[in-house]
Amino acid sequence: SSFPPAAEQTIISALKGIHALMGSAVQPLLTSVGDAVEAIIITMHQEDFSGSLPSSGKPDVPCSLYMKELQGFIARVMSDYFKHFECVDFVFDNTEAIARRAIELFIRNASLIRPLGEGGKMRLAADFAQMELAVGPFCRRVSDLGKSYRMLRSFRPLLFQTSEHVASSPALGDIIPFSVVIQFLFTRAPSELKSPFQRAEWSHARFSQWLDDHPSEKDRLLLIRGALEAYVQSVRSREGKEFAPVYPIMVQLLQKATSALQ
Repeated sequence: SSFPPAAEQTIISALKGIHALMGSAVQPLLTSVGDAVEAIIITMHQEDFSGSLPSSGKPDVPCSLYMKELQGFIARVMSDYFKHFECVDFVFDNTEAIARRAIELFIRNASLIRPLGEGGKMRLAADFAQMELAVGPFCRRVSDLGKSYRMLRSFRPLLFQTSEHVASSPALGDIIPFSVVIQFLFTRAPSELKSPFQRAEWSHARFSQWLDDHPSEKDRLLLIRGALEAYVQSVRSREGKEFAPVYPIMVQLLQKATSALQ
């Protein structure tokens, strides 16, 4: 550098100040975009995923309505607002964070869908593929999203695997948190085995907020444990002779997850 060290330091600290100012200037916009993305994703629960496979063997629609809305919204936000900023790296640093959060919320909500029929699985799998396209405008490259991207890629095949295969997936724990996978297995259980949020009589949005407030895997697993224990009590109280086939797999995963935390 041709500047004296003192001048260089002054410029660097001034740039940091400008960067911070830029950050606080766009923060309200980023927050509202993030909130809107979440609001769109959570509407997936208003759609019906319980359907069986059409006779053609192919899903009727390439993806769900909420996904089309999400894609349209993100594309519009980028062209209407963020494309006008000249600091491209600054924009992507901020929008990539929204993309990571969007993927996390998408997988979270996808894992909560009940009931999930064979046709619903096909459509949800299409949504997983479309999700990559949806967050594309927010990123330099979608693969730059790191763990979020790997989680999106790893979760999709689980939709079609047997519960035993899901439980032995190498992605568990490392890429996909155990709590998310166990949560997903509730969809394969009879309605008597209530998901944690159903047992608590929470809406999907309320449960999503709880998960945000309890990022620790330990807390999340405790909530799941409570739901599984309530199911055992329910079966015993009606003097049932056996548990749902998926139940022992969920218990086994819960034990594995708990010991991984030790």
